[in-house]
Amino acid sequence: MSQRALINNIESFSTTLNQKQLMRFLDIMDEMADLLHKAQQQSPQKKAQNTSMAQQVSGVH
Repeated sequence: MSQRALINNIESFSTTLNQKQLMRFLDIMDEMADLLHKAQQQSPQKKAQNTSMAQQVSGVH
């Protein structure tokens, strides 16, 4: 999905939310952006460790 399509989908979705839901949705989006930024800052070795841990927790091998 292109970035433009994603933005359009988010904009469309957000029109269906009431004010409280929209505020929570935007909070979640902010948290996701922060997590993505932190993940991009990690070293490749740390990324591999986190991936392995996530697979163990989720039961994916």
